[in-house]
Amino acid sequence: MAEASRPLKLEEFLKKELNTTKCQGLALASGGCISEGRSFDTDHGKIFVKVNAKSEARKMFEGECNSLDAIYLSNTVRVPKPIKVLGNPCGSGAVFVLEHLEMKSLRKCQSQLGTELGR
Repeated sequence: MAEASRPLKLEEFLKKELNTTKCQGLALASGGCISEGRSFDTDHGKIFVKVNAKSEARKMFEGECNSLDAIYLSNTVRVPKPIKVLGNPCGSGAVFVLEHLEMKSLRKCQSQLGTELGR
């Protein structure tokens, strides 16, 4: 197979699309029931990338991106900042790039979360 026709690896694709020279995969995050997720370290900091190969993935990710952006801009609850929704370089579907957040238990903050979501 010719070099020009081979599909881009996700890391190469992200470097190009995010205008970064470094894109190193970190530990695999999770394979959810809807999308696969993975974190990367880039020149611009850590990012979290969701990949879904279904044909309706772009529409789903654009809706999620718009929702997260609205919550992010409201400054009420800390959510990851959406970065970009892209076509899937490996075929059908889409890729959603967002800020990587370190996750921790919400057990101590559940009441505060409910209050902030109610605003």
